[in-house]
Amino acid sequence: MFTKKDTTFVIAEAGSNWKTKDTKSSIQRAKKMIITASKCGADAIKFQTYSPNGVYVNDAGKSDYLAKTGIKKSINQIFNDFSMPYEILPILSDFCKKHKIQFMSTPFSLDDAKAVNKFVKTHKIASYEINHIPLLKFIAKTKKPVIISSGASTLDEIDFAIKTLKKFGSKNICVLQCTACYPAPINSLNLSTIRQLNKKYKVSIGLSDHSIDPIIAPLVAIGYGAKVIEKHFTLNKNFAGPDHSFAINPEELKTMIEFVRKADGSKGTGKKEILSVEKELSIFAKRSLQATTKINKGDKLQLGVNFEILRPGKRSRGIDPRFISKVNGKKSKSIILNGNGIRFSDIQN
Repeated sequence: MFTKKDTTFVIAEAGSNWKTKDTKSSIQRAKKMIITASKCGADAIKFQTYSPNGVYVNDAGKSDYLAKTGIKKSINQIFNDFSMPYEILPILSDFCKKHKIQFMSTPFSLDDAKAVNKFVKTHKIASYEINHIPLLKFIAKTKKPVIISSGASTLDEIDFAIKTLKKFGSKNICVLQCTACYPAPINSLNLSTIRQLNKKYKVSIGLSDHSIDPIIAPLVAIGYGAKVIEKHFTLNKNFAGPDHSFAINPEELKTMIEFVRKADGSKGTGKKEILSVEKELSIFAKRSLQATTKINKGDKLQLGVNFEILRPGKRSRGIDPRFISKVNGKKSKSIILNGNGIRFSDIQN
């Protein structure tokens, strides 16, 4: 849906980590993040687009979670500080095209979505917007692929979101398992839910990973069938901002993507068969019916007397032991040298 078959779509989540104290340096950092994500092998880099007045009510207070990280500002002030002016969207979009990485940005309001839609191929809906009906309707009507996070959501809420998206035109939907905790402890990720979501909704499933470790969750998620991996990253974990501390750094992002691609390569065709790399040892080491003495024409073939179930090595390979009932007790119509395999053509009817 989002990428080649059996290749995981990796989103390097820039979030608000591109923002500095002024617009010029913010754009410079954003561009550096785009270059980094592209060099690390990500399929897309995702930002967040919102205006400070379109998310929380006035005087919404302070988040306990953010307070624990040392951020003492109100949530309204934080969203004001890390908002993305719409005029930056074409700058970042064009820069992504130049560096051959897909540009994405999560809108938090209907106006945000209208602004973002001009520049993205794929929409992303954040966990806390899963019940944002006007946003769901607008994005669905664009007919573009949509990825929706499911952090802190019930199946009823996910049901509603998917039904709404489909009702208004969405055909390509991906649901991300997500634990809405920053950072999320490894034992809180509930990755086996990916199978449940896949079975229930028959859509692509992925993971929005808020854990600190760059390897464990993405690989386990792929093992459960995830097609999309989203992971926050930063140029420096010590930068000021709410999302830097739990994001992975460029070196970790590169390592994560390298492991993801190796995991992709391990998936194979999905068809159980003897692979080309197995053929030589399959013939050499898999047991077959092999003569243990010289067998003359007319001799009775007897397991434990003149033949055994052995690995043939470089000797001629005999009949598979599954068919021993068609050999044991029958007479040989050929001379079979000690060590050679007994073939069907050696047996008298």
